[in-house]
Amino acid sequence: MEPVISTDFEVEIPLREVMRLLGRRGGPGGGSGGLREGAAAREEHIERNISGAIERAHDLLRTAGIYVIGSGSDLRGSSVFEGLERVAYCVCTIGPALEEEATRLSDEGELLRAVLLDAAGSVAAEAVAEYMDGCIREEAAAMGLKTSCRASPGYGDWDVREQAKIFRIVPAERIGVTLSESSMMIPRKSVSFAIHIDERPKRLRSENSCRNCDQADCPYRLLE
Repeated sequence: MEPVISTDFEVEIPLREVMRLLGRRGGPGGGSGGLREGAAAREEHIERNISGAIERAHDLLRTAGIYVIGSGSDLRGSSVFEGLERVAYCVCTIGPALEEEATRLSDEGELLRAVLLDAAGSVAAEAVAEYMDGCIREEAAAMGLKTSCRASPGYGDWDVREQAKIFRIVPAERIGVTLSESSMMIPRKSVSFAIHIDERPKRLRSENSCRNCDQADCPYRLLE
């Protein structure tokens, strides 16, 4: 099947998700009611800085995604997908601009701004993956089928070294994403994943969805 490409689509970067990633448990405005005046002012200052980082992140996003619908046999030697008739393989990214800006800020000693921008970029990358997940879900629905949750190399029992197999299936260079010798994607704020498409999709053992994780206190857990 021909690759499906989406570019320059808009995604949301929720303040509460960036704060969670940074370990700010209270969420926007959360927890400040019981703080002393000085502590509350510091919290408000932090929230303003995070909001500024999110605004800057939106300016730097260069969203793109590409997916191919194939089968589990396309990943030769992979026990995770063996026997699955229809699988969507996807690579998506927020582009290089945000990472370059975070590096510049860090090099100039603006460490806080660099960290906040990087966190906003991580949340944006997840939002881009969720957007592409939705595109695949819509195509599956048009065929009268459903989709599993996303599974990504490096999660569960899916070896990160199998990243290269996805890149042999998906022409990710068409959206500017390449793979290093150590199986790391460039730009770094990129996501690769696979989704099973079927009338009754299999729950993949390497699913990385927070909904399937039992660690309730993880700062990376997304809100339902």
